[in-house]
Amino acid sequence: MITLNLTHTPSEARQDVLSAYTQLAMRATMSDIADAAIWYDDAQAVALEVARNAGTSLEVGASIVAAFSPRQTWGRNVINAISFSQGEHVPGLANNMTMAQNSLLFGFDALNGQKTNAFARNIAGDTNAVTIDVWMIRAAGFDATKGVNKSEYNLLADCVRDVAAAFGLAPSVMQALIWIVARGEAK
Repeated sequence: MITLNLTHTPSEARQDVLSAYTQLAMRATMSDIADAAIWYDDAQAVALEVARNAGTSLEVGASIVAAFSPRQTWGRNVINAISFSQGEHVPGLANNMTMAQNSLLFGFDALNGQKTNAFARNIAGDTNAVTIDVWMIRAAGFDATKGVNKSEYNLLADCVRDVAAAFGLAPSVMQALIWIVARGEAK
């Protein structure tokens, strides 16, 4: 994995990220590609269950799932979202609970963070939204412990879209593919 050279111009930084994401996509196995193609469909099934439990729409269900995603594994995220939709107490970060409660009223608009908002939209079926989490930040060569600012997030998301176009995939599938490969290589 490359490390982003912060002395680069924005154009050079963009090339570094495009290169990093392209290299990861090229190392994907057929199994990785198959998993990426259905990742958000599987997540949408969770959101539909959450929506059914809460008697609401897919948008709200997806927003609730995304609200529980910060600083959680996917397994814990699913458990928390389903428990919340069943009216159970959900331990964890207070901000995640607040976002989930607000999601019941405002859907996507309850999620002010770029990552959580894009994640909810991806789960609800928006294939052009791009979720940038710590794994995508690491995969780009950024220091994930520092996170990214809004312009850096947009740069990473745009690079995912460009790589997706080059491979003939939807941006959401390419993001899932990069995520799967990056996580797999980190193990």
